[in-house]
Amino acid sequence: MVTHIVIFTWIAEVTAEQVENLRQALNSLAVEFAETVTIKHGPDLRFRDINGSYALVATFPDRAGWDAYQADPRHKAVVRDFVLPIQASRLTVQF
Repeated sequence: MVTHIVIFTWIAEVTAEQVENLRQALNSLAVEFAETVTIKHGPDLRFRDINGSYALVATFPDRAGWDAYQADPRHKAVVRDFVLPIQASRLTVQF
């Protein structure tokens, strides 16, 4: 099993509408990949000022599943259309 974690920090100008559009796009990905990927995501609860803005945790059956998801045009479209326009920084880890 491969767990993929992403922590995003948004640009200062991000709007609630942009974050909601991303949330909906990620929910759609979760449904489209439901047979091979478990995806959980959401905005930070702001318990600490040093936290990121939004996190995603995805679990894949194996490395091949992760590779396929990363290369999939649907995943790339969500990154291009919804993440990159509002992203200030991103950290990822896989374990």
